[in-house]
Amino acid sequence: MDGQKITKWRAAIPGLIAFILLLSILAYPKEAYQAALSGLDIFLRSVFPALLPFFIASEIMVGLGAVDFLSVLLDPVMGPLFRCPGCSSFIWVMSVTSGYPTGARLVALFRKQKRITADEAQRILSFCSTSGPLFMIGAVAIGMMGSPESGTIILFSHYGAAILIGLVFRFYRSGNAKREDSSVSLPKALSALNEARKQDGRPIGELMGDSVRNSVNILLMVGGFIIFFSVVIDLLMRIRVIDFIAAVVSVPLKPFHIDPSLVKATIGGMFEITMGGKLVSMTSVPMQQKIAAVSFLIGWSGLSIHAQTASILTGTGIRFNRYLLGKFLHGTIAALISFPLTLVLYPEAAEVSGPFPGTLSPGWKEYFLHSLNLLSVGILCIVLTAAASYAWNRIRKKAAGR
Repeated sequence: MDGQKITKWRAAIPGLIAFILLLSILAYPKEAYQAALSGLDIFLRSVFPALLPFFIASEIMVGLGAVDFLSVLLDPVMGPLFRCPGCSSFIWVMSVTSGYPTGARLVALFRKQKRITADEAQRILSFCSTSGPLFMIGAVAIGMMGSPESGTIILFSHYGAAILIGLVFRFYRSGNAKREDSSVSLPKALSALNEARKQDGRPIGELMGDSVRNSVNILLMVGGFIIFFSVVIDLLMRIRVIDFIAAVVSVPLKPFHIDPSLVKATIGGMFEITMGGKLVSMTSVPMQQKIAAVSFLIGWSGLSIHAQTASILTGTGIRFNRYLLGKFLHGTIAALISFPLTLVLYPEAAEVSGPFPGTLSPGWKEYFLHSLNLLSVGILCIVLTAAASYAWNRIRKKAAGR
């Protein structure tokens, strides 16, 4: 009986939260409207133009068989390191250059196409769910914190932590990881490309049309989550929920002498990282602590990104609690890495807090062009890595033959 009551209460909690949210919107209609407009502006100005080229290009490359070609060439690299197939290199580069939620989108796509198993998808997602350099350096470091030096530290901390998480998750259900022959040959890669193209079978025009339509549909869903969480975090701050959570969290952190304002900003950022970055930048704590807090938030990525990821990963068999654990570890490791990097690259950060200059907001055109540049760099990196892998295997085979 007690168990049934608990189950009923658990079922009622989401409805209760939705009801409280509705009452909050009715209590603050103007503020909720302004928060929704702010979220819409972020989506249309930066997220949509930044992600659209990557989403379209990745779907086209998958349909043309380019990913299968690269997978064969890069399997000897990704397999020993992360216990993942070669296609994970494509997901990694696309995620690093474009940002959230490109990695989750590609993992879900490959999983639904049965290119990867559920365990491989879990491993890939652990290190292929990353922020993009445009957000970390342009929006956060320069635009919010007014410190170009901090951008380099945040960038290396974030990607370094992602790689470490990938190396940790290589042991996730490693008993089920079966490694096939990973020998590299150009004919084998071309055969894989040709076979994938035959299985897809769509004409180029249809493939491009499907890629654009699917990409826009996914981005509209992403935009909806951004607008929704912009409203949620604004309301949570107005009804003092974040203040209450920050007060509770500050109690065990008192021995570490962490400023309560930084705790509050970090708690807010755990819901939405853009708002969190802005709140952290406005605190009066030393820049070193700001960099660590922002590194944690970007690694964690925020409940808004998690909600987008959960929606994208529906039906893939990926365990979401494992994903959340990986993201928390990602943020924690990134924050820890930032401290020694700050001491080396930006030693004065321990003393200065830096002024809050206001958010730098490039236009739609700047985001789109920068996204195209990053896409070109990403594809070039994949091709060069594949060529290096092929050349290395050729040299190794010749040496073994002798």
